[in-house]
Amino acid sequence: MAEAAFLLTAALMVGVWWYFKLKGRLLARAYSYLVLQKRPGSTVESSNWMALSIDMYAANQVKQAMREHLDQVYGGSRPALLAEARAQGFRG
Repeated sequence: MAEAAFLLTAALMVGVWWYFKLKGRLLARAYSYLVLQKRPGSTVESSNWMALSIDMYAANQVKQAMREHLDQVYGGSRPALLAEARAQGFRG
């Protein structure tokens, strides 16, 4: 019985950890999309293609810049960043 409870707890902890990793990657993709949209000649399709190619490693690379942008522009509100990116055509 104790083993089953331990395994269930461990699985739950791994699930929560994975959820937050995926959420961080989504925010990094949305931030990258907004940055790419500001470049001359970029299109919604090209910006989405570049943003959706970001993996976990690349998300960690832009984490600091994303957090600074999030704090300065959106007051730390993650949903506001996602809403802005989706309003501009982000499909992440």
